[in-house]
Amino acid sequence: MSVTLLTARTEVRALLNESTAAFWTDSQLNSWLNQGCEDVARRSQTLWQEVQLSVSPNTQLYNFPADFLNAHRAEFSPLNSSQTYSLDYRAINNMDEVWGILHSLPAAWPQYFTIRGNNYGYFLMLYPSPGAAGTLTVYYYRQAVAQSSDSGYIDVLSGWEDMVYDYAIYKALRASRDVTWKDAYGLYETNVLAQIDKSRNMTDLADTMTTGNPQWPIYAYGDGPE
Repeated sequence: MSVTLLTARTEVRALLNESTAAFWTDSQLNSWLNQGCEDVARRSQTLWQEVQLSVSPNTQLYNFPADFLNAHRAEFSPLNSSQTYSLDYRAINNMDEVWGILHSLPAAWPQYFTIRGNNYGYFLMLYPSPGAAGTLTVYYYRQAVAQSSDSGYIDVLSGWEDMVYDYAIYKALRASRDVTWKDAYGLYETNVLAQIDKSRNMTDLADTMTTGNPQWPIYAYGDGPE
């Protein structure tokens, strides 16, 4: 985040050829800029967030933060231990092949996580049920935070602020029934798709395929006696 709400609104007014408020109020432009940030965050999923949750023994369900959009990764660290266990994600229906008829089987530490939800929020469900206290580190994509202060920064990935301007312009022109709103909307859509394509991995390096830690018996790969 590098552009204040005041700077963003001033830029939008310049692009609308309205240097001082006449047709569109500051409140309207602020609202559309925030809506643009929310739409970008929801569609591109580029606002990463990390949260640590306290895990209690035999407790499987944990609330995601209120700004949760989508999960990326989860790790479990037992209390007073330097070990970290990366959890495998499974969709709730696919968990049937893992837990069978024992949905709350207890174990020393969980190996999988899935997601449940209702009208009030989303929950992360661990399996097996953790047998010890610890810390659950969750990496997720969050919603954008609406900005109300002129000195505050609009909540969009740094370097991509201009597409939020395009969103506000498209909204302003459509509100005034100016048919050129379609041009602004088309530019906005192009930039959103470009961000999704370019920022998905946050790197230009090639990735590798991993299979996790091997669980083969020692005799299969060691030098000890058979």
